[in-house]
Amino acid sequence: MPRRQTPHPIGAKVGARIRALREEPGMSLVQLAKASGISKGNLSAIERGLALFTIATLARIARGLGTTSAHVLTFPEDSPLEALLDQVGDKPKKKPST
Repeated sequence: MPRRQTPHPIGAKVGARIRALREEPGMSLVQLAKASGISKGNLSAIERGLALFTIATLARIARGLGTTSAHVLTFPEDSPLEALLDQVGDKPKKKPST
């Protein structure tokens, strides 16, 4: 999809959420690019709200982050309910050690 010169308001909000979910576990842009199959440059533009993207791309990013598309689209700062869902929700489950 084409890149914008100025951030799209909703794109920037989703992009900031993607960045927060990526940085929370210490994941780099390169690591997410490899995990999602999306180029580092495109991911960077998405995180800055400069590239609009499809639902399929959102799903690939979510898989790369180890979560769901719904979790990526949850904005804890918007409401107490979404903050609670973020705390208990779609965080990747740790595999039991054997």
